[in-house]
Amino acid sequence: MTVRRCVPTLYRALLALAALPLFACCAPQQARAQSSFPMLGSTFPAGVQRGKTSVVTVRGDGNGGANLYGAYKALFAGGGVKAEIVPPAKGWPAKDPKKPWDLPDAREIEMRVTVDANASLGVREYRLAAPRGGVSTVGQLIIGDEPEINEKEPNNDLDKPQSVPIPIVVNGKLQSGEDIDVFAFKALAGQELVFTVQCARLQDKVHDLQEHADPMLVLYDATGGELARNDDHYRADSLLHYRFEKAGEYRLQLRDVSYKGNPNWVYRLTMTNRPYVLAALPCAVRPGQSVTLQVAGYNLGAAKTVTLSVPADAPPGVWHTPLPFPNGLSNVIPLLVTDAPQTVVTPPLPVAPAGKTVTAALSNAGAKAPRAPVATLALPGGVNSYLAVEGQGDRYQFHARKGEVWNFEVTARRLDSDIDSELKLRDAKNAVLVTNDDFFGKDSRIEGWQAPADSDYTIEVRDLAAHAGPTCCYNLTATPRRPDFTLKCDPDRAFLAPGNRTALFVQLDRHYGFAGPVAIAVSGLPPGVTASALTLPPGIAQGALILTAAPDAKMDMSEVQITGTGILLDDKSKALTVTRVARPQTDVYIPGGGRGVLDSDILAVAVSEPNDLEVAASVSAVTLPQGGTAKIEVTLKRRPDFTKAVTLDMRLFEQGQLFDSPLPPGVSIDEGQSKLLIGENETKGYITLRAAGDAKLIADWPLPVLGTVSVNFVMKTWFAAPPLMLTVTLPAPPAPAKK
Repeated sequence: MTVRRCVPTLYRALLALAALPLFACCAPQQARAQSSFPMLGSTFPAGVQRGKTSVVTVRGDGNGGANLYGAYKALFAGGGVKAEIVPPAKGWPAKDPKKPWDLPDAREIEMRVTVDANASLGVREYRLAAPRGGVSTVGQLIIGDEPEINEKEPNNDLDKPQSVPIPIVVNGKLQSGEDIDVFAFKALAGQELVFTVQCARLQDKVHDLQEHADPMLVLYDATGGELARNDDHYRADSLLHYRFEKAGEYRLQLRDVSYKGNPNWVYRLTMTNRPYVLAALPCAVRPGQSVTLQVAGYNLGAAKTVTLSVPADAPPGVWHTPLPFPNGLSNVIPLLVTDAPQTVVTPPLPVAPAGKTVTAALSNAGAKAPRAPVATLALPGGVNSYLAVEGQGDRYQFHARKGEVWNFEVTARRLDSDIDSELKLRDAKNAVLVTNDDFFGKDSRIEGWQAPADSDYTIEVRDLAAHAGPTCCYNLTATPRRPDFTLKCDPDRAFLAPGNRTALFVQLDRHYGFAGPVAIAVSGLPPGVTASALTLPPGIAQGALILTAAPDAKMDMSEVQITGTGILLDDKSKALTVTRVARPQTDVYIPGGGRGVLDSDILAVAVSEPNDLEVAASVSAVTLPQGGTAKIEVTLKRRPDFTKAVTLDMRLFEQGQLFDSPLPPGVSIDEGQSKLLIGENETKGYITLRAAGDAKLIADWPLPVLGTVSVNFVMKTWFAAPPLMLTVTLPAPPAPAKK
């Protein structure tokens, strides 16, 4: 994630505070008349079984936008899932005719979800549409294939558990402080069971969740004697494996490690005797190919390998899929999809030891190095392996010619590996030339290394905590550094009323010297909504798309895709036209104040009810000479009930952080010469643009003139004037001297 930062000025800080509703951080009801978006707190049950129709409850929770009143549509990322909103049995509560713009509270709605029998398993992101706020924040629902039940209270004591069969998936909540959920089940002598929970991982993208769960699993026998426990296997989520020596009834306890609770802390507890894979090699696969994976895990029977057919349309990056075994499908595991050639360097994979195993990892302590001290890494290409000896790194030798430029990247933690990788690149004399740790989270990357001479080099992968075993798997891939580009869209939702406008920001990341233009296209907009034209020219990395809804546009929400097309050169300098899809960016309210940005799977746009305001600029085009200024008058048309303060801007600026700015290089907003804060009930303001003496020359560059409204202490939403076309020119020549 790339975030551009700038130092906040006192003026900017005062604007942000002045634009907030009184007590916005602690009284969401104060913001009901403001533009907002429905904020989703949780989905219960957290998952549904494919091939069935299930009813789930969506809970709204968030400072300034928890209301789901009138929700009418749901969109899911990926195919095979359909949903319809179940209206309240007695209908939506009637609005107060004396306050037609105030919405009755609707903090929960039901959604009927139908999943195809062959739908892909795993987490699906979704969004709801509501008349007032348009598009909701991200919701998540898991698609599974095992029998499912819901937790039934009271089940807080070991002597009063909820009895469940095996295999089963239990959907529940750690709903309040000191909530403990206990489940009783029967096991056979010699049976191996896996218990795992998804809880904390479902909370990353909850828009406004101040505290996150840390679930823990504890296994007891029928007398209350503790047999095993696990905490923090999949980050904060737990996994526990156990081999039962005696047949009988047992208890599994699930609780927060600190005995905390929250109505939005939903979980999905899987208790299964099916195959459970912890690691697979190779952990990187190529689309459209069949690959044999060496596997380690539990309940795999005699299988040491499994064959997987990778779909030709498998998206590049981390891809989630179950593996087929003779005794059934495994859990869903992450694999890296890449076009780079891949090889495997495989130490012997140990099997699960006999007897009971109370930890998630398979032990490999004391193993001797099963391979040569140095293996070969072909360039370009990747190698897949795992760290087999505690404290020891794996070294790979490669040959590079002087002046060649290469990238080396480890993908491990993103594949649920246990390692915190570090890369070290050495020359032929073993001297360390470059090292890297924590480039992508806990994964490492050496970027843009240029070979100083024709020579052999080695690159080492090691774990900073000296872990070892099959769960310490990794992929190391080397790729030549060639010009390329990627795109992001911020934010991942937009809504606008008929006849109104809003804006989405497009971020272009230019890689390794790519300097060409990128033409932006938008598809999937709701009927009646159009997007302004945008091409990002050389030297420009960000731009804005102004969305306009026709006066007769009907209320609707649709999934939208933004793409960028540019020309790249292959390794033979042949021009290739390529199109990249923009990755939507969802925002979350960081506890303590601040805007966090995460990748999202779905971008949605909706036509809504009348918005709080419409924005108009005094001019549609501005010519700005280098070193000069230009003043744009702005007028607001307020909805009759909307009196709140509005801030004018052309950028996305939150709490001292500049996230998006379509202003071309050298052009800025002169805050001291602008009226950016439009106070309560006011309708007039202005923005003054200033061009530096060396500002980039540009013609007809579209800029958004935004009226932004505070949703809460951090988040905003905005509406736009028609695109303002900016032209930056050379300064006017001085007037000739009078004779």
